[in-house]
Amino acid sequence: DKCLEDCAKALYGSDNECKPAALTRASALHALGRHEEALQDMTAMLKVYEHDAQVKHAYHRANFEVRKMRRPDLYGLLQVPTVSSAPEIKAAFKRRALELHPDKVDMDDTEGKKFAEKRFKELGEALEILTDDFKRKLWDEGYDKEAIEERVQAAQRAARTHTSDGCCGGGGGCSR
Repeated sequence: DKCLEDCAKALYGSDNECKPAALTRASALHALGRHEEALQDMTAMLKVYEHDAQVKHAYHRANFEVRKMRRPDLYGLLQVPTVSSAPEIKAAFKRRALELHPDKVDMDDTEGKKFAEKRFKELGEALEILTDDFKRKLWDEGYDKEAIEERVQAAQRAARTHTSDGCCGGGGGCSR
């Protein structure tokens, strides 16, 4: 909190160069777990310093932390530890799917039905992400579902480009 107070004084007292204080403030906010405030600050700074690499990096970090914070707890949803194997995750999915299936909710309970449908969909996403080695690695690093899909698509494009340029298509392995 003292760091934030010092940053506020520096930002208030500076007429022209507030970037270092703003970057320090964003780091302090992250350390305090106040990622949304850091994102707000860095969004404003990005408008002023749109070509500055430090500000872009701080903005992307803040955005990443906010997205990470908003992710559902897939391991908790499946009620498995983070070191679970794919077969253990699949077994937990089957058990939880039976517990949380929307058909088990009273037809007249529309709110309960919507909640059950949402949880059931999250269960499917958990199974999809946590049983795929690449997706699970990204999840464990803190990426959300949307970012994981972006990276999977990028990897697929790179693989298509790599094999379509004749590099690996001729057999004998890749020389790259």
